[in-house]
This record gives sequence, C-alpha cells and structure tokens, in this order.
Amino acid sequence: MNIRSLASLSLFFATSATVLGCGYLRIDPDHYLIRSDVIQSVDQEAAILAKAKVDWTEDGRARVLYVSGTPYERGYQHGKLLREEVRDNLLTLHKKLLDKFRFEELLDESYERQRPFIPQEYIDEMHGLAHGARLPLRVVHAIHALPEITEWGGKKKLKKVVKDMMEGVYGTSCSNVCATKDATADKKMYTVRILDWGLHKLSKLHEYPLITITVPEAGKGVPSANIGWIGFLGAVSGMNAEKITLGEMGYGDPEGETMRGQPMPFVLRDVLTYAKNLSDVRRIISSRPGTNSFVFLMSDGKTNQSELYLRDRYRFEVHKPGVELKDDKKVFPAIKNVLYGGHYESKMTQILTERRGQITPEMLMKDVIPYIAMPSNFQNVVYEPQGLQFWFTNAKDPDISAVNQPYTHFDLGKALTDFGVSIDKKNKR
Repeated sequence: MNIRSLASLSLFFATSATVLGCGYLRIDPDHYLIRSDVIQSVDQEAAILAKAKVDWTEDGRARVLYVSGTPYERGYQHGKLLREEVRDNLLTLHKKLLDKFRFEELLDESYERQRPFIPQEYIDEMHGLAHGARLPLRVVHAIHALPEITEWGGKKKLKKVVKDMMEGVYGTSCSNVCATKDATADKKMYTVRILDWGLHKLSKLHEYPLITITVPEAGKGVPSANIGWIGFLGAVSGMNAEKITLGEMGYGDPEGETMRGQPMPFVLRDVLTYAKNLSDVRRIISSRPGTNSFVFLMSDGKTNQSELYLRDRYRFEVHKPGVELKDDKKVFPAIKNVLYGGHYESKMTQILTERRGQITPEMLMKDVIPYIAMPSNFQNVVYEPQGLQFWFTNAKDPDISAVNQPYTHFDLGKALTDFGVSIDKKNKR
C-alpha cells in the first residue's frame, strides 16, 4: 500500500470517528426511553403524565402535585412535572452531604443496608422519580437514606457534624400534641406535628414545600396528602382520606439501633397508604422491621382518638391520652383528653395545662407551637382531621425558622374531590 492510499485510509477513519462521535453526542443517556423499562414510547409517556397535574395552594406559598397510577408512574410524574425543582433541590442537598461527610460511600452503604427492607413499590417510585427528573439513581437513593442516618446512634463513630445535626442548632427531637373533647374550645380534635429537623440550615428543602396528593391504583390503597418537599418521596407529615394523621420524633440512641430495617419515612408512607384506623396504624408500625428509636403520635378523625407509640428495634409500646408518660429522663404528667410528648417536657406540660379547654388552631399556631418549638424548627402542621383540613408552615431560610412564618391552609377533601376522587359521605364533616 502506497503513502497516498495510507493517507486516504487515515482520513476515512478520522472522518468516520468524527461522524460517529457526533452521533453519540446526540444521544441522551438520561433519556427515559434509554433508562426506563416501563415507558416504551412517547405516546405512553404522554398518557402517564395525563394522569397527574401540578397546582399551587391558594396563597401561592407551596406547590401541590397530584399523582396517580402505578408507583413507577407516580414517581415519574413527580420527576418530570417538577424536574427543575427536583434537580435543584436534591442535587444541592446531595452536594452538601458530600461536603460534610467527604465520601459518597457512606450514603451508598447506608442505602444498601436499608434497601432489602424497603417495599418494592417505593423502590419503583424512586426509579420513576430519577428517570423523570433525569437524576442519577444513586442521588435519589442517598437523599432517601438520609433520615435514618440522622437518627442512627452509630453516627457518632463517623463524623462530628452528624452529631451536631442531632444536638444544639441542628437538633431533631420534635414534638407532638393531640387535644380533643373538653380540652379544645369547640370540642373538635386538633393534632399538632412540630418537626425540629434543621435541614433548612444545610439544604434548599425549605424553598420547595410540596403537598403530594397520591391516588393509588384502584383497590391498592387510600388517597392521601404527603406534606413534604419536592423530590422527597418519604413521609414525615401527612393525612389520608380516612382521616389518619402522622406525627413522629426521634427518641434517644438506645442499644441496637441499626439501618437494617424499613426506613421510617417509608413506614409512614405505608400508614398513609394502607391505614384506615388506629388498629391498622399499630399493626403497620409494630410489624415493620425496626431501625432507630422513634415516637409516633397518630390520630383518627373518624373516632376522635389518638395514640402514642414508642418503637425501636426491640420495643413497641402504646400510650393513650390522659395517662402519665415517663422514662428515666422525662416525665409528661397526665392532662385529661390530651396526648403529648416532645423536647421541652416542662414547657409542654405548663402551656397545655394552662390552655386546656381554650385550644383552637389559632392558639396552637400563635401561642403553643412558638413556645415549645426548638431553634431547629423546620416544619409545623396543625391537623383538624374530622374535617380533612390542615394548616402548615416551613422555615423561610437558614436564619428564619418555621415558627416565624405564616401558615397555609389546605382542604384535603376538596382537593380530592376536584381531582375526581370520591370521598365517603359518612366521613365528611
């Protein structure tokens, strides 16, 4: 072969490589038709998205996302319809976590320990979220592993910053209250969920409040409202159409804490999806493999009853209103028709005793919650479950906590009706 032939052959290969390279550059490796084994066509994607919608609360302070269909479809709807917000929120938090922990393997390992205990429906929903938002799946997994990391007693072995997240400025104890019958001014039941979890100091979560209205496939669960943030599929606050409300708080670091169990936010998703009464709530919480130590305060607006559960790896205890609660460190004296627990036990006892019989949503928002919330106050919710109503607020920025922000009202019954979901008339106020 002569020199001219060699030159021509080299030019051919160079040109071919350039053309092929340009072709590959046009391929989006994050495209749903490449990543998804569920969505096979553009028309199928359009049909899935048509089963969802995005709205705002009436005051414009929070997004409202309505999702329906299979778990994967609901996750995909969330990721696609709120893609820019999901990406900004989760990628920012993921970067902050890496800045603090220094190595991504901690997040990967934490998720893998939890993974065998996470129901497949939430695995599918996380896949859908990642595909719809065009995010790496490991980012979605890491964010959803985070709540268990922050409550895990073994965190002290890893990094001082994680301990700081649990104490002082980043404290995560939280508080919960339920008052009913003659403890309230109008004899209705009101349940309070105070989330003292200082992530507004480490992330953008507070910038992206979201109410997710989830409508499972027919016969596969109860419609619900998850009061959370864009891109986070787990539940820590919420109410379902059966008038069950959520409340939780961390409870120390007893021996045996582990991440080898069902993560708390997915346990509470199970409650939202499958609980129709407090008996269901007890069964769900007590039967899921335990991880860390938590206290849950749940209420049922159909019966105007509430219960407080202590759940860790080895214990499940049930406590009722009007009965003294105590352990080796704290005492919560009995208050008739009131159930409560939280970080500042003396302050809670004082104000709930003084205001008993006068309690209204306005009093809870203006007087009670500001008095008992911690400096790390991130989110507050006041439920009126009988009427499927709630009010909520989120921190504004790293320096202004949720307790100093105005509340947003939400009517879950109306939202479900507007989305075409029929509500049992016997359960309506």
